[in-house]
Amino acid sequence: MKYCKKCIIPITRPEQVFNEEGVCDACSSAESKHTGIDWDARRSEFEKILERYRGDGSIYDCIIPVSGGKDSVSQALTMRDEFNMSPLCVNHLPCDLTEVGWKNLIFLRDLGFDVIHVGANRKAYREMTRIGFFKLGDCCWQEHIGIFTAPVRVAVQYRIPLLIWGENSQFEYGGPASKRENNYLDRNWLEQFQMLGYRISDVVLDGINLNDVKTFHYPTDEEMKDVGVTGLFLGYYTKWDSKKNANRAISLGWNRNPDGPVEGAYNDIENLDCKWIGGLHDYMKFIKFGFGRATDQLCIEIRAGRMSREEAIENLKNSSEGEVPWKFVPDFLEYLNISKEEFEANLDKFTNRRLFFCDDSGRLIKDSQGNLKRRYPLWEL
Repeated sequence: MKYCKKCIIPITRPEQVFNEEGVCDACSSAESKHTGIDWDARRSEFEKILERYRGDGSIYDCIIPVSGGKDSVSQALTMRDEFNMSPLCVNHLPCDLTEVGWKNLIFLRDLGFDVIHVGANRKAYREMTRIGFFKLGDCCWQEHIGIFTAPVRVAVQYRIPLLIWGENSQFEYGGPASKRENNYLDRNWLEQFQMLGYRISDVVLDGINLNDVKTFHYPTDEEMKDVGVTGLFLGYYTKWDSKKNANRAISLGWNRNPDGPVEGAYNDIENLDCKWIGGLHDYMKFIKFGFGRATDQLCIEIRAGRMSREEAIENLKNSSEGEVPWKFVPDFLEYLNISKEEFEANLDKFTNRRLFFCDDSGRLIKDSQGNLKRRYPLWEL
């Protein structure tokens, strides 16, 4: 197994590229972010763009897609308080909200923001979750689509042309070079990075009526052109820092996870809104690629200069990454009306056996809690 020489990301991360020195493209981008970008010039460029959209406060002049998380709270505050915009916040409701997730959505309204919640047809949504879990190996596939389609649909329907997204994930976390310098998000970005090769039109093959999943349909090119919809990454124009975003939100009363780090995570400030996006979703990534949410979070700390690689390895060893996230599994089984045996068998189906030990019969080796044994733990290198 090959790991980045600067951070702890493995080469198994999809679309990750390592240079000749063994450094991943996310670390290379981080170096550029901290030393090679004129952020004052980027901010001035952003100001000029916003002048074309800014109203007098009587109408919404931009849309902020929000989950209620630390980053979307900071996005909304930045656009309103730093750039004098009048945002409408749009939230795509997940499968099953957590208590702290709902509190943080209410917190946004308490800060003085209007929020539209888009809740998909729950019957069809459940079937899309089934497709994601059993066919694509991602229990939150449908949520990843909804958070990028619902705000755009609202933009068209309310005729608000400007959408402000957060960070460009290809720049911050690694991905195709052609997308790392993008400052905008469009249909092509969504289809390339979020849909796992399974289009919304494909759900008819699984018995879902397209009319029942309207919130997941991206507007047509004609509708987009008529309104002039533009989606920009705030992280292209201002220096993105998830820790800074969290500190800002927390100082105003935003809620961390009351039980500490989410299952599989290093910190208690991410993926708090849905019962299984922070646990089961990240665990399914772990069994496919050999790393999970704690690795991602620790890499962010390394790239920001807040933690050494050695410290990150120790923190990873002490995290729950790689452990089956049992906390909300009963809720998930009930949601899909499946048995624990079906659940575990499906996890085994998507497990990459090149990354985990098996017995002589090819069966995955697990401990009493169902946890796998890694072939290539970073700390044994």
